[in-house]
Amino acid sequence: MGEVFRAHDAVLERDVAIKVLHRQLAGDRGFVERFRREARAAASLSYPNIVGVHDWGAVDGIYYMVMEYVRGLSARDVLNAEGVLAPAQAVDVLLQTLLALDHAHRRGIVHRDVKPENIMITREGVVKVADFGLARAYADAQITEAGTVTGTVQYLAPEQLQGEPADPRTDLYALGIVAFELLTGRLPFTGETPMAIAYKHVNERIPTPSSRNAAVPKILDGWVASMTEKQRELRPESAAEARRDLLDEATSLPPAPNVGTLVPDVTVLPSRRSPSVAATTVTIARAQFRTRRRWPKVLGIVFGLVILATAAWGAWTYVIPHRVDVPSVVGLDVRDAQRKLENVGLVARIAQGRHSLRVDEGAVLDVRPDEGTVVEDGTRVVLVPSAGPPPVRVPNIVGKTLERARELLRGADLRVGDVRRTYHAELAEGHVIRQSVDGRDDAPLGSAIDVVVSRGPTPLPVPRVSGRIVEDAVALLEDAGFIVARNDAFSDDVARGRVISQDPARGKNLQPGETVSIVVSLGPEEFELPSLLGMGKDEAIARLEQLGLEAQVVPVPGGNGSTVVSQLPPVGETVRVGDTIAIYVA
Repeated sequence: MGEVFRAHDAVLERDVAIKVLHRQLAGDRGFVERFRREARAAASLSYPNIVGVHDWGAVDGIYYMVMEYVRGLSARDVLNAEGVLAPAQAVDVLLQTLLALDHAHRRGIVHRDVKPENIMITREGVVKVADFGLARAYADAQITEAGTVTGTVQYLAPEQLQGEPADPRTDLYALGIVAFELLTGRLPFTGETPMAIAYKHVNERIPTPSSRNAAVPKILDGWVASMTEKQRELRPESAAEARRDLLDEATSLPPAPNVGTLVPDVTVLPSRRSPSVAATTVTIARAQFRTRRRWPKVLGIVFGLVILATAAWGAWTYVIPHRVDVPSVVGLDVRDAQRKLENVGLVARIAQGRHSLRVDEGAVLDVRPDEGTVVEDGTRVVLVPSAGPPPVRVPNIVGKTLERARELLRGADLRVGDVRRTYHAELAEGHVIRQSVDGRDDAPLGSAIDVVVSRGPTPLPVPRVSGRIVEDAVALLEDAGFIVARNDAFSDDVARGRVISQDPARGKNLQPGETVSIVVSLGPEEFELPSLLGMGKDEAIARLEQLGLEAQVVPVPGGNGSTVVSQLPPVGETVRVGDTIAIYVA
Protein backbone atom coordinates (compact mmCIF):
# COMPACT_ATOMS: atom_id res chain seq x y z
CA MET A 1 0.00 0.00 0.00
CA GLY A 2 2.92 2.35 0.59
CA GLU A 3 6.14 3.11 2.43
CA VAL A 4 6.72 4.66 5.86
CA PHE A 5 9.38 7.32 6.50
CA ARG A 6 10.57 8.90 9.69
CA ALA A 7 10.49 12.70 9.52
CA HIS A 8 10.83 15.73 11.77
CA ASP A 9 8.13 18.36 12.31
CA ALA A 10 10.14 21.58 12.48
CA VAL A 11 7.16 23.63 13.69
CA LEU A 12 6.19 21.48 16.66
CA GLU A 13 9.69 20.07 17.19
CA ARG A 14 8.70 16.42 17.12
CA ASP A 15 9.43 13.28 15.14
CA VAL A 16 6.59 11.95 13.00
CA ALA A 17 5.99 8.99 10.69
CA ILE A 18 4.86 9.68 7.14
CA LYS A 19 3.12 6.94 5.17
CA VAL A 20 3.41 7.60 1.43
CA LEU A 21 0.90 5.69 -0.69
CA HIS A 22 1.81 4.10 -4.00
CA ARG A 23 1.51 6.48 -6.92
CA GLN A 24 -0.87 4.23 -8.85
CA LEU A 25 -3.53 4.65 -6.15
CA ALA A 26 -3.76 8.36 -6.88
CA GLY A 27 -5.32 7.58 -10.26
CA ASP A 28 -8.41 6.08 -8.67
CA ARG A 29 -10.80 8.93 -7.90
CA GLY A 30 -12.93 6.63 -5.80
CA PHE A 31 -9.91 5.74 -3.69
CA VAL A 32 -8.92 9.37 -3.28
CA GLU A 33 -12.39 10.29 -2.02
CA ARG A 34 -12.49 7.29 0.33
CA PHE A 35 -8.97 8.08 1.51
CA ARG A 36 -10.01 11.62 2.42
CA ARG A 37 -13.14 10.42 4.23
CA GLU A 38 -11.41 7.63 6.13
CA ALA A 39 -8.40 9.80 6.97
CA ARG A 40 -10.71 12.34 8.59
CA ALA A 41 -12.38 9.56 10.57
CA ALA A 42 -9.03 8.08 11.65
CA ALA A 43 -7.79 11.50 12.68
CA SER A 44 -10.75 11.73 15.07
CA LEU A 45 -9.51 8.69 17.00
CA SER A 46 -7.58 10.07 19.93
CA TYR A 47 -6.68 7.19 22.25
CA PRO A 48 -3.51 6.02 24.02
CA ASN A 49 -3.56 2.65 22.21
CA ILE A 50 -4.11 4.03 18.70
CA VAL A 51 -1.39 5.56 16.53
CA GLY A 52 -2.52 9.16 16.16
CA VAL A 53 -3.09 10.72 12.72
CA HIS A 54 -1.83 14.31 12.66
CA ASP A 55 -2.42 15.31 9.04
CA TRP A 56 -2.91 14.08 5.48
CA GLY A 57 -2.59 15.53 2.03
CA ALA A 58 -1.10 15.17 -1.44
CA VAL A 59 1.98 16.53 -3.25
CA ASP A 60 2.31 16.14 -7.02
CA GLY A 61 -0.40 13.45 -7.01
CA ILE A 62 1.23 11.44 -4.22
CA TYR A 63 -0.97 11.02 -1.17
CA TYR A 64 0.49 10.77 2.29
CA MET A 65 -0.59 10.57 5.91
CA VAL A 66 1.34 12.11 8.82
CA MET A 67 1.13 9.93 11.90
CA GLU A 68 2.47 9.70 15.41
CA TYR A 69 6.02 8.32 15.50
CA VAL A 70 6.09 5.23 17.72
CA ARG A 71 9.46 4.45 19.30
CA GLY A 72 9.24 0.70 19.23
CA LEU A 73 8.71 -2.32 17.04
CA SER A 74 5.73 -3.99 15.45
CA ALA A 75 4.44 -7.25 16.90
CA ARG A 76 5.76 -8.87 13.70
CA ASP A 77 9.30 -7.64 14.47
CA VAL A 78 9.02 -8.92 18.03
CA LEU A 79 7.79 -12.32 16.82
CA ASN A 80 10.62 -12.54 14.31
CA ALA A 81 13.11 -11.86 17.09
CA GLU A 82 11.55 -13.92 19.89
CA GLY A 83 9.71 -16.72 18.10
CA VAL A 84 6.78 -16.72 20.56
CA LEU A 85 5.56 -14.58 23.44
CA ALA A 86 4.92 -15.84 26.94
CA PRO A 87 1.16 -16.29 27.53
CA ALA A 88 1.04 -13.34 29.95
CA GLN A 89 2.91 -11.13 27.44
CA ALA A 90 0.58 -12.16 24.60
CA VAL A 91 -2.46 -11.43 26.77
CA ASP A 92 -1.04 -7.99 27.62
CA VAL A 93 -0.74 -7.17 23.90
CA LEU A 94 -4.24 -8.50 23.18
CA LEU A 95 -5.89 -6.61 26.05
CA GLN A 96 -4.42 -3.29 24.91
CA THR A 97 -5.32 -4.02 21.29
CA LEU A 98 -8.91 -4.72 22.33
CA LEU A 99 -9.02 -1.33 24.06
CA ALA A 100 -8.04 0.32 20.78
CA LEU A 101 -10.55 -1.69 18.75
CA ASP A 102 -13.34 -0.97 21.22
CA HIS A 103 -12.64 2.77 21.03
CA ALA A 104 -12.74 2.69 17.21
CA HIS A 105 -15.77 0.41 16.96
CA ARG A 106 -17.79 2.68 19.25
CA ARG A 107 -17.17 5.45 16.71
CA GLY A 108 -18.23 3.33 13.75
CA ILE A 109 -14.72 2.57 12.41
CA VAL A 110 -13.74 -1.03 11.55
CA HIS A 111 -10.04 -1.65 10.95
CA ARG A 112 -10.39 -4.56 8.46
CA ASP A 113 -6.67 -5.36 8.46
CA VAL A 114 -5.67 -6.32 12.01
CA LYS A 115 -2.33 -8.14 11.86
CA PRO A 116 1.01 -8.09 13.73
CA GLU A 117 2.43 -5.55 11.28
CA ASN A 118 -0.20 -3.01 12.40
CA ILE A 119 0.33 -3.56 16.13
CA MET A 120 3.19 -1.48 17.54
CA ILE A 121 4.87 -2.10 20.92
CA THR A 122 6.95 0.53 22.73
CA ARG A 123 9.75 -0.04 25.21
CA GLU A 124 7.36 1.02 27.97
CA GLY A 125 5.07 -1.88 27.04
CA VAL A 126 2.38 0.34 25.47
CA VAL A 127 0.60 -1.23 22.49
CA LYS A 128 -0.62 1.02 19.66
CA VAL A 129 -2.70 -0.03 16.66
CA ALA A 130 -1.89 1.63 13.35
CA ASP A 131 -3.54 2.15 9.95
CA PHE A 132 -7.14 2.80 11.05
CA GLY A 133 -9.08 4.12 8.08
CA LEU A 134 -6.27 3.58 5.56
CA ALA A 135 -6.92 -0.16 5.38
CA ARG A 136 -10.62 0.39 4.71
CA ALA A 137 -10.02 2.97 1.98
CA TYR A 138 -7.55 0.66 0.24
CA ALA A 139 -9.80 -2.39 0.57
CA ASP A 140 -12.83 -0.53 -0.81
CA ALA A 141 -10.74 0.65 -3.76
CA GLN A 142 -9.63 -2.87 -4.62
CA ILE A 143 -13.16 -4.26 -4.40
CA THR A 144 -14.39 -1.52 -6.73
CA GLU A 145 -11.69 -2.20 -9.23
CA ALA A 146 -11.56 -5.94 -9.42
CA GLY A 147 -14.61 -7.30 -7.61
CA THR A 148 -12.34 -9.29 -5.31
CA VAL A 149 -11.59 -9.36 -1.60
CA THR A 150 -8.37 -7.62 -0.63
CA GLY A 151 -6.47 -8.00 2.60
CA THR A 152 -3.91 -10.12 4.33
CA VAL A 153 -5.48 -13.50 3.62
CA GLN A 154 -3.97 -15.14 6.71
CA TYR A 155 -6.13 -12.87 8.92
CA LEU A 156 -9.32 -12.48 6.85
CA ALA A 157 -12.59 -13.56 8.47
CA PRO A 158 -14.87 -16.04 6.65
CA GLU A 159 -17.49 -13.34 6.06
CA GLN A 160 -14.91 -11.16 4.30
CA LEU A 161 -13.86 -14.05 2.09
CA GLN A 162 -17.52 -14.70 1.24
CA GLY A 163 -18.10 -11.09 0.19
CA GLU A 164 -20.16 -10.06 3.20
CA PRO A 165 -19.70 -6.61 4.76
CA ALA A 166 -17.25 -6.29 7.62
CA ASP A 167 -18.32 -5.30 11.12
CA PRO A 168 -16.54 -5.08 14.51
CA ARG A 169 -16.64 -8.87 14.91
CA THR A 170 -14.57 -9.14 11.72
CA ASP A 171 -11.72 -7.38 13.55
CA LEU A 172 -12.17 -9.80 16.47
CA TYR A 173 -11.63 -12.79 14.16
CA ALA A 174 -8.41 -11.26 12.86
CA LEU A 175 -7.25 -10.58 16.41
CA GLY A 176 -7.97 -14.21 17.28
CA ILE A 177 -5.56 -15.23 14.50
CA VAL A 178 -3.01 -12.74 15.85
CA ALA A 179 -3.45 -14.30 19.31
CA PHE A 180 -2.75 -17.76 17.85
CA GLU A 181 0.39 -16.44 16.20
CA LEU A 182 1.64 -14.65 19.32
CA LEU A 183 1.20 -17.82 21.39
CA THR A 184 2.61 -20.33 18.89
CA GLY A 185 4.89 -18.34 16.58
CA ARG A 186 3.02 -19.78 13.60
CA LEU A 187 -0.11 -19.07 11.60
CA PRO A 188 -2.95 -21.55 11.98
CA PHE A 189 -3.30 -22.07 8.24
CA THR A 190 -0.73 -22.14 5.47
CA GLY A 191 -1.02 -23.02 1.82
CA GLU A 192 0.68 -22.77 -1.52
CA THR A 193 -1.75 -20.11 -2.73
CA PRO A 194 -3.89 -17.43 -1.05
CA MET A 195 -6.95 -19.31 -2.31
CA ALA A 196 -5.90 -22.44 -0.42
CA ILE A 197 -5.51 -20.46 2.80
CA ALA A 198 -8.85 -18.71 2.25
CA TYR A 199 -10.54 -22.09 1.76
CA LYS A 200 -9.25 -23.25 5.14
CA HIS A 201 -10.46 -20.10 6.88
CA VAL A 202 -13.97 -20.72 5.54
CA ASN A 203 -14.18 -24.50 6.07
CA GLU A 204 -11.77 -25.60 8.80
CA ARG A 205 -11.61 -24.88 12.52
CA ILE A 206 -8.64 -23.04 13.94
CA PRO A 207 -6.39 -25.51 15.82
CA THR A 208 -5.98 -24.94 19.53
CA PRO A 209 -2.82 -22.98 20.39
CA SER A 210 -1.85 -25.59 22.99
CA SER A 211 -1.70 -28.23 20.23
CA ARG A 212 1.14 -26.22 18.64
CA ASN A 213 2.78 -24.98 21.85
CA ALA A 214 2.41 -27.06 25.01
CA ALA A 215 3.31 -24.02 27.14
CA VAL A 216 -0.01 -22.36 26.27
CA PRO A 217 -2.59 -22.88 29.07
CA LYS A 218 -5.82 -24.61 28.10
CA ILE A 219 -7.84 -21.63 29.32
CA LEU A 220 -6.54 -19.57 26.38
CA ASP A 221 -7.64 -22.25 23.89
CA GLY A 222 -11.29 -21.49 24.60
CA TRP A 223 -10.83 -17.75 24.21
CA VAL A 224 -9.07 -18.12 20.86
CA ALA A 225 -11.80 -20.54 19.74
CA SER A 226 -14.53 -18.03 20.65
CA MET A 227 -12.77 -15.24 18.75
CA THR A 228 -12.36 -17.36 15.60
CA GLU A 229 -15.83 -18.83 15.28
CA LYS A 230 -16.86 -19.21 11.63
CA GLN A 231 -20.26 -17.66 12.33
CA ARG A 232 -19.76 -14.10 13.53
CA GLU A 233 -22.92 -14.38 15.68
CA LEU A 234 -21.07 -16.83 17.95
CA ARG A 235 -18.11 -14.53 18.52
CA PRO A 236 -18.12 -12.01 21.37
CA GLU A 237 -20.56 -9.23 20.61
CA SER A 238 -17.96 -6.49 21.04
CA ALA A 239 -14.31 -5.84 21.75
CA ALA A 240 -15.31 -4.85 25.30
CA GLU A 241 -16.95 -8.24 25.87
CA ALA A 242 -13.95 -10.06 24.40
CA ARG A 243 -11.68 -8.10 26.73
CA ARG A 244 -13.80 -9.00 29.77
CA ASP A 245 -13.64 -12.67 28.81
CA LEU A 246 -9.86 -12.49 28.39
CA LEU A 247 -9.42 -10.70 31.72
CA ASP A 248 -11.30 -13.53 33.42
CA GLU A 249 -9.00 -16.10 31.82
CA ALA A 250 -5.79 -14.13 32.48
CA THR A 251 -5.96 -14.15 36.27
CA SER A 252 -4.37 -17.59 36.56
CA LEU A 253 -1.54 -17.10 34.04
CA PRO A 254 2.06 -17.35 35.27
CA PRO A 255 3.74 -13.94 35.46
CA ALA A 256 6.16 -12.82 32.74
CA PRO A 257 8.39 -9.78 32.12
CA ASN A 258 6.72 -6.68 30.70
CA VAL A 259 6.27 -7.03 26.95
CA GLY A 260 8.24 -3.78 26.57
CA THR A 261 11.40 -5.64 27.59
CA LEU A 262 11.23 -7.47 24.25
CA VAL A 263 11.76 -4.18 22.38
CA PRO A 264 15.48 -3.37 22.14
CA ASP A 265 16.65 0.18 22.77
CA VAL A 266 18.09 0.54 19.25
CA THR A 267 17.01 2.36 16.15
CA VAL A 268 17.83 -0.53 13.75
CA LEU A 269 14.95 -2.92 13.16
CA PRO A 270 15.67 -6.63 13.63
CA SER A 271 16.04 -8.68 10.49
CA ARG A 272 12.71 -9.92 9.18
CA ARG A 273 12.16 -13.61 8.55
CA SER A 274 9.78 -13.88 5.64
CA PRO A 275 7.47 -16.86 5.11
CA SER A 276 9.72 -17.96 2.30
CA VAL A 277 12.50 -18.56 4.81
CA ALA A 278 10.25 -20.87 6.78
CA ALA A 279 9.36 -22.72 3.59
CA THR A 280 13.01 -23.00 2.72
CA THR A 281 13.69 -24.54 6.08
CA VAL A 282 11.16 -27.29 5.38
CA THR A 283 12.74 -27.91 1.98
CA ILE A 284 16.18 -28.21 3.53
CA ALA A 285 14.90 -30.80 5.98
CA ARG A 286 13.48 -32.91 3.15
CA ALA A 287 16.75 -32.64 1.24
CA GLN A 288 18.72 -33.93 4.23
CA PHE A 289 16.34 -36.84 4.46
CA ARG A 290 17.00 -37.78 0.80
CA THR A 291 20.76 -37.76 1.30
CA ARG A 292 20.42 -40.57 3.82
CA ARG A 293 19.36 -43.20 1.27
CA ARG A 294 22.64 -44.93 1.99
CA TRP A 295 21.27 -45.96 5.40
CA PRO A 296 19.92 -49.45 5.74
CA LYS A 297 16.62 -50.10 4.02
CA VAL A 298 14.91 -51.04 7.25
CA LEU A 299 15.59 -47.60 8.72
CA GLY A 300 13.97 -46.05 5.67
CA ILE A 301 10.90 -48.24 6.19
CA VAL A 302 10.70 -47.13 9.82
CA PHE A 303 10.89 -43.48 8.80
CA GLY A 304 8.23 -44.10 6.20
CA LEU A 305 5.91 -45.64 8.74
CA VAL A 306 6.46 -42.73 11.11
CA ILE A 307 5.66 -40.25 8.36
CA LEU A 308 2.59 -42.26 7.37
CA ALA A 309 1.35 -42.40 10.97
CA THR A 310 1.96 -38.68 11.42
CA ALA A 311 0.06 -37.90 8.25
CA ALA A 312 -2.82 -40.14 9.33
CA TRP A 313 -2.95 -38.46 12.73
CA GLY A 314 -2.88 -35.03 11.14
CA ALA A 315 -5.65 -35.95 8.73
CA TRP A 316 -7.76 -37.36 11.54
CA THR A 317 -7.20 -34.29 13.72
CA TYR A 318 -7.30 -31.41 11.26
CA VAL A 319 -8.90 -32.66 8.02
CA ILE A 320 -11.65 -35.08 9.00
CA PRO A 321 -14.41 -33.17 10.81
CA HIS A 322 -15.46 -34.57 14.19
CA ARG A 323 -19.07 -33.97 15.01
CA VAL A 324 -20.95 -34.18 18.29
CA ASP A 325 -24.47 -33.46 19.50
CA VAL A 326 -24.98 -30.49 21.79
CA PRO A 327 -25.96 -32.25 25.05
CA SER A 328 -28.98 -31.42 27.19
CA VAL A 329 -27.89 -28.81 29.74
CA VAL A 330 -30.94 -26.58 30.28
CA GLY A 331 -31.81 -26.56 33.97
CA LEU A 332 -28.36 -27.68 35.11
CA ASP A 333 -26.11 -25.52 37.26
CA VAL A 334 -23.95 -23.42 34.94
CA ARG A 335 -20.72 -24.99 36.21
CA ASP A 336 -22.09 -28.52 35.74
CA ALA A 337 -23.30 -27.61 32.25
CA GLN A 338 -19.87 -26.19 31.38
CA ARG A 339 -18.16 -29.41 32.47
CA LYS A 340 -20.67 -31.48 30.50
CA LEU A 341 -19.94 -29.52 27.31
CA GLU A 342 -16.17 -29.73 27.79
CA ASN A 343 -16.41 -33.49 28.32
CA VAL A 344 -17.77 -33.93 24.78
CA GLY A 345 -15.18 -31.60 23.23
CA LEU A 346 -17.20 -28.38 23.04
CA VAL A 347 -16.15 -24.94 24.26
CA ALA A 348 -18.54 -23.33 26.72
CA ARG A 349 -19.04 -19.59 26.90
CA ILE A 350 -21.24 -17.93 29.51
CA ALA A 351 -23.46 -15.16 28.17
CA GLN A 352 -25.18 -12.46 30.18
CA GLY A 353 -28.00 -13.89 32.28
CA ARG A 354 -31.71 -13.35 31.66
CA HIS A 355 -34.51 -13.16 34.19
CA SER A 356 -36.85 -16.13 34.42
CA LEU A 357 -39.74 -17.24 36.61
CA ARG A 358 -39.27 -20.89 35.62
CA VAL A 359 -35.55 -21.55 36.09
CA ASP A 360 -33.68 -20.99 39.34
CA GLU A 361 -30.94 -18.40 39.48
CA GLY A 362 -27.58 -19.82 38.40
CA ALA A 363 -29.08 -22.62 36.29
CA VAL A 364 -28.94 -22.75 32.49
CA LEU A 365 -31.96 -21.03 30.93
CA ASP A 366 -31.05 -21.35 27.25
CA VAL A 367 -28.27 -22.75 25.07
CA ARG A 368 -27.08 -21.77 21.61
CA PRO A 369 -26.90 -23.76 19.35
CA ASP A 370 -29.98 -25.66 20.53
CA GLU A 371 -29.69 -28.94 22.38
CA GLY A 372 -29.36 -31.85 19.99
CA THR A 373 -27.79 -29.77 17.23
CA VAL A 374 -24.94 -31.60 15.47
CA VAL A 375 -21.79 -29.44 15.51
CA GLU A 376 -18.09 -29.91 14.96
CA ASP A 377 -15.79 -30.80 17.81
CA GLY A 378 -14.49 -27.60 19.42
CA THR A 379 -17.54 -25.50 18.54
CA ARG A 380 -18.35 -22.76 21.00
CA VAL A 381 -21.67 -23.27 22.78
CA VAL A 382 -23.21 -20.26 24.49
CA LEU A 383 -24.89 -20.87 27.85
CA VAL A 384 -27.46 -18.31 28.98
CA PRO A 385 -27.82 -18.52 32.78
CA SER A 386 -30.97 -17.62 34.63
CA ALA A 387 -30.78 -14.44 36.67
CA GLY A 388 -33.83 -15.50 38.66
CA PRO A 389 -37.16 -13.67 38.68
CA PRO A 390 -37.23 -10.10 37.33
CA PRO A 391 -36.75 -7.36 39.91
CA VAL A 392 -39.59 -5.29 41.35
CA ARG A 393 -39.51 -2.16 43.48
CA VAL A 394 -39.83 -2.86 47.22
CA PRO A 395 -42.26 -0.57 49.12
CA ASN A 396 -41.18 1.13 52.34
CA ILE A 397 -43.03 -0.62 55.20
CA VAL A 398 -41.06 0.70 58.19
CA GLY A 399 -43.43 2.20 60.75
CA LYS A 400 -46.43 0.35 59.29
CA THR A 401 -48.40 -2.27 61.20
CA LEU A 402 -47.60 -5.85 60.25
CA GLU A 403 -50.99 -6.28 58.57
CA ARG A 404 -50.53 -3.12 56.53
CA ALA A 405 -47.02 -4.28 55.57
CA ARG A 406 -48.47 -7.56 54.25
CA GLU A 407 -50.94 -5.64 52.08
CA LEU A 408 -48.24 -3.37 50.63
CA LEU A 409 -45.92 -6.27 49.81
CA ARG A 410 -48.73 -8.27 48.17
CA GLY A 411 -49.47 -5.26 46.00
CA ALA A 412 -45.83 -5.28 44.81
CA ASP A 413 -45.86 -9.06 44.06
CA LEU A 414 -43.76 -9.74 47.14
CA ARG A 415 -44.49 -11.42 50.46
CA VAL A 416 -43.57 -11.22 54.13
CA GLY A 417 -40.80 -13.64 55.04
CA ASP A 418 -39.44 -14.30 58.52
CA VAL A 419 -40.92 -12.12 61.25
CA ARG A 420 -38.71 -11.37 64.24
CA ARG A 421 -39.94 -9.37 67.20
CA THR A 422 -37.93 -7.12 69.46
CA TYR A 423 -38.45 -4.21 71.83
CA HIS A 424 -38.29 -0.68 70.52
CA ALA A 425 -38.30 2.57 72.48
CA GLU A 426 -40.39 4.54 69.99
CA LEU A 427 -42.51 2.24 67.84
CA ALA A 428 -45.59 0.72 69.40
CA GLU A 429 -46.12 -3.01 69.53
CA GLY A 430 -46.96 -4.58 66.14
CA HIS A 431 -45.23 -1.94 63.98
CA VAL A 432 -42.36 -2.75 61.56
CA ILE A 433 -38.93 -1.62 62.73
CA ARG A 434 -36.77 -2.90 59.83
CA GLN A 435 -37.08 -4.71 56.50
CA SER A 436 -34.44 -6.96 54.90
CA VAL A 437 -34.53 -5.03 51.59
CA ASP A 438 -34.71 -1.28 51.91
CA GLY A 439 -37.67 0.56 50.52
CA ARG A 440 -37.25 1.76 46.91
CA ASP A 441 -34.60 -0.93 46.28
CA ASP A 442 -35.28 -3.88 43.95
CA ALA A 443 -35.96 -7.51 44.88
CA PRO A 444 -36.82 -10.57 42.74
CA LEU A 445 -40.49 -10.93 41.86
CA GLY A 446 -42.28 -13.10 44.43
CA SER A 447 -39.41 -13.09 46.89
CA ALA A 448 -39.81 -12.83 50.66
CA ILE A 449 -38.97 -9.69 52.61
CA ASP A 450 -37.99 -10.43 56.19
CA VAL A 451 -39.19 -7.93 58.82
CA VAL A 452 -38.46 -7.01 62.42
CA VAL A 453 -41.59 -6.05 64.35
CA SER A 454 -41.72 -4.00 67.54
CA ARG A 455 -42.84 -5.56 70.82
CA GLY A 456 -43.10 -2.08 72.28
CA PRO A 457 -40.66 -0.49 74.74
CA THR A 458 -38.34 -2.66 76.85
CA PRO A 459 -40.07 -3.68 80.14
CA LEU A 460 -38.82 -2.00 83.33
CA PRO A 461 -39.24 -3.08 86.98
CA VAL A 462 -41.93 -1.15 88.88
CA PRO A 463 -40.36 0.84 91.75
CA ARG A 464 -41.68 0.65 95.33
CA VAL A 465 -43.92 3.63 96.13
CA SER A 466 -45.97 2.29 99.07
CA GLY A 467 -45.58 4.58 102.09
CA ARG A 468 -44.29 7.49 99.97
CA ILE A 469 -45.94 10.87 99.84
CA VAL A 470 -48.33 10.77 96.91
CA GLU A 471 -46.55 13.53 94.95
CA ASP A 472 -43.20 11.74 95.17
CA ALA A 473 -44.76 8.42 94.21
CA VAL A 474 -46.47 9.84 91.09
CA ALA A 475 -43.27 11.60 89.93
CA LEU A 476 -41.21 8.41 90.36
CA LEU A 477 -43.65 6.30 88.35
CA GLU A 478 -44.12 8.83 85.56
CA ASP A 479 -40.36 9.36 85.17
CA ALA A 480 -40.09 5.63 84.51
CA GLY A 481 -42.68 5.97 81.74
CA PHE A 482 -45.65 4.46 83.54
CA ILE A 483 -49.18 5.83 83.67
CA VAL A 484 -50.48 6.36 87.24
CA ALA A 485 -54.05 5.50 88.28
CA ARG A 486 -54.89 6.95 91.76
CA ASN A 487 -57.56 5.83 94.22
CA ASP A 488 -58.15 7.28 97.76
CA ALA A 489 -59.14 5.37 100.86
CA PHE A 490 -59.37 5.91 104.65
CA SER A 491 -56.68 4.33 106.71
CA ASP A 492 -56.13 4.16 110.41
CA ASP A 493 -52.54 2.96 109.87
CA VAL A 494 -51.22 5.15 107.02
CA ALA A 495 -51.06 8.86 107.42
CA ARG A 496 -53.14 11.04 105.19
CA GLY A 497 -51.47 11.79 101.78
CA ARG A 498 -49.26 8.71 101.70
CA VAL A 499 -49.58 5.64 99.48
CA ILE A 500 -51.34 2.77 101.18
CA SER A 501 -50.72 0.17 98.41
CA GLN A 502 -49.71 -0.28 94.70
CA ASP A 503 -50.56 -2.69 91.88
CA PRO A 504 -48.50 -4.29 90.48
CA ALA A 505 -46.14 -4.75 93.36
CA ARG A 506 -42.53 -3.65 93.46
CA GLY A 507 -40.17 -5.49 91.01
CA LYS A 508 -42.88 -6.52 88.54
CA ASN A 509 -41.77 -5.82 84.92
CA LEU A 510 -44.02 -3.52 82.93
CA GLN A 511 -43.51 -1.75 79.59
CA PRO A 512 -43.40 2.03 79.68
CA GLY A 513 -46.90 3.25 78.93
CA GLU A 514 -48.59 0.62 81.04
CA THR A 515 -50.57 1.58 84.17
CA VAL A 516 -49.62 1.36 87.86
CA SER A 517 -52.50 1.76 90.31
CA ILE A 518 -51.93 3.34 93.75
CA VAL A 519 -54.23 3.79 96.78
CA VAL A 520 -53.67 7.05 98.72
CA SER A 521 -54.63 7.34 102.37
CA LEU A 522 -57.28 9.80 103.49
CA GLY A 523 -56.31 9.13 107.05
CA PRO A 524 -58.72 7.69 109.65
CA GLU A 525 -62.40 8.14 108.82
CA GLU A 526 -64.04 10.91 111.14
CA PHE A 527 -67.67 12.04 111.42
CA GLU A 528 -70.11 13.75 113.76
CA LEU A 529 -71.77 11.44 116.23
CA PRO A 530 -75.51 11.23 115.49
CA SER A 531 -78.23 11.31 118.17
CA LEU A 532 -79.13 8.00 119.73
CA LEU A 533 -81.56 9.44 122.33
CA GLY A 534 -84.97 7.79 122.53
CA MET A 535 -83.83 4.68 120.68
CA GLY A 536 -84.24 1.33 122.15
CA LYS A 537 -81.13 -0.24 123.57
CA ASP A 538 -80.81 -2.84 120.81
CA GLU A 539 -81.54 -0.33 118.07
CA ALA A 540 -78.86 2.04 119.37
CA ILE A 541 -76.26 -0.74 119.56
CA ALA A 542 -77.02 -1.77 115.95
CA ARG A 543 -76.73 1.84 114.81
CA LEU A 544 -73.30 2.28 116.44
CA GLU A 545 -72.01 -0.99 114.92
CA GLN A 546 -73.21 0.22 111.55
CA LEU A 547 -71.07 3.35 112.00
CA GLY A 548 -68.06 1.32 113.05
CA LEU A 549 -68.29 2.38 116.66
CA GLU A 550 -68.16 0.34 119.85
CA ALA A 551 -71.25 0.50 122.21
CA GLN A 552 -70.86 0.67 126.00
CA VAL A 553 -74.26 0.19 127.71
CA VAL A 554 -74.62 1.93 131.10
CA PRO A 555 -77.92 1.12 133.00
CA VAL A 556 -79.54 4.00 134.89
CA PRO A 557 -80.67 2.90 138.39
CA GLY A 558 -84.39 2.74 138.83
CA GLY A 559 -85.14 2.12 135.15
CA ASN A 560 -85.94 -1.01 133.18
CA GLY A 561 -82.87 -0.45 130.78
CA SER A 562 -84.80 -0.42 127.53
CA THR A 563 -84.47 3.18 126.26
CA VAL A 564 -81.43 5.43 125.66
CA VAL A 565 -81.71 8.52 127.83
CA SER A 566 -78.14 9.89 127.36
CA GLN A 567 -74.90 9.39 125.32
CA LEU A 568 -71.26 10.23 125.72
CA PRO A 569 -69.70 11.84 123.73
CA PRO A 570 -72.68 14.02 123.21
CA VAL A 571 -74.59 14.51 119.93
CA GLY A 572 -72.50 16.37 117.25
CA GLU A 573 -69.11 15.48 118.70
CA THR A 574 -66.48 14.36 116.10
CA VAL A 575 -65.62 10.69 116.42
CA ARG A 576 -63.58 8.08 114.46
CA VAL A 577 -64.41 4.62 113.43
CA GLY A 578 -63.64 2.30 116.29
CA ASP A 579 -64.29 4.80 119.04
CA THR A 580 -66.35 3.65 122.05
CA ILE A 581 -69.65 5.39 122.65
CA ALA A 582 -71.36 5.12 126.04
CA ILE A 583 -75.18 4.95 125.99
CA TYR A 584 -77.22 5.33 129.15
CA VAL A 585 -80.43 3.29 129.23
CA ALA A 586 -83.33 3.46 131.72
